[in-house]
This record gives sequence, C-alpha cells and structure tokens, in this order.
Amino acid sequence: MSNNENGIESLAMKGSMNLDQIQEMLGETSSSVVTVEDWGITYNSGNPITGIGMLAYSANGSVLYCLQYSNGFSNPQIGTSIGTTLYKPQDGNQALCVVYGWTDQGSFYLTQVMPIESV
Repeated sequence: MSNNENGIESLAMKGSMNLDQIQEMLGETSSSVVTVEDWGITYNSGNPITGIGMLAYSANGSVLYCLQYSNGFSNPQIGTSIGTTLYKPQDGNQALCVVYGWTDQGSFYLTQVMPIESV
C-alpha cells in the first residue's frame, strides 16, 4: 500500500474525509488512466486497478453520507457500490459523488454532482 493509500485510509478511520486533502493526496487525474462515462468507470485495460474508493457528500461537500474503500487487488474489472441511511431530505436533492483510487499507472480522483431520487 502506498503512503497516499495509507493516508486516505487513516482519514477514513478518523472520520475526516476532507475533499481538499483527498484531492491533494491523489493529485490530478490523467484521462489516460481513468475516465467517467454515465458514472461508470472506464480505464485503459492494460492498467489494473489496485484500489478504489467511493464517497457521497451533500451537494456542497459539507456532510459526508458514506464511504467505501477496497484495496489489495490487481484486477481490470471491479464492481462496487455504497449505500447510506444518513441522507436527510432537508439536505437537498443532490449529492456530490467521488470515485478515487489507484491503478498500476497512477491515481484517479473524479467527482460528479448527482440527483438523489426516492425509490
């Protein structure tokens, strides 16, 4: 596990997943490593994913609803999801969603504001 992976894991365990700190640890995302299409992850299949995390915040990034992080694998295809009971309708009808992690070629950090819909 890299120092940045250890750093993010430490932030998660402390409950302080600050967006600015995470982005600083990961740096800029190279579009040749990972891209987002319809909030699916597409990447160069020659670069196995070694760690992936997902975060969901209120749209303004002030409230963390949930997080998930997995590492210790080297696979070109990974399926993962997160769920939460922390969302409150008065928080608004959008969430800031973050996908971050590593491939053997570098890190990625992607964000998208998405609508929240009732089921």
